[in-house]
Amino acid sequence: MARKTRTVRKTRVTPATTMQKARASVRKTLASIAQQGAAFQAASSERANAAREAAGNARDVAVARVEEARARTVAAVSSLEKVFEQRVSRAIAKLGVPTTKDVKALSRQVAQLQAKVDRMSRSRARA
Repeated sequence: MARKTRTVRKTRVTPATTMQKARASVRKTLASIAQQGAAFQAASSERANAAREAAGNARDVAVARVEEARARTVAAVSSLEKVFEQRVSRAIAKLGVPTTKDVKALSRQVAQLQAKVDRMSRSRARA
């Protein structure tokens, strides 16, 4: 059997052909980079939204806890004020110091007595 010899065709590589291949390669690479960038941007945007939502929820929880603590503090302070006022009132009463209520009652009595004295002196002056 006789072998056929193949003729190998040598193609010439020209600078223009090399440039075309390089441009095609660059276009494919840029398209791939653009796709990866878009995918990365979408993923990071989703993560950022999730992080914002988590931060907002955490803030809401913190605000609720602060309000609860403030309410408890106000209640405790009010309770302490009442206890303090009661103890001070008892101490003043033991010392015999008149209260505001006692002073007002005495002022009314003095005003009533003054009015009676004025009426009596007018009636004596007429007589």
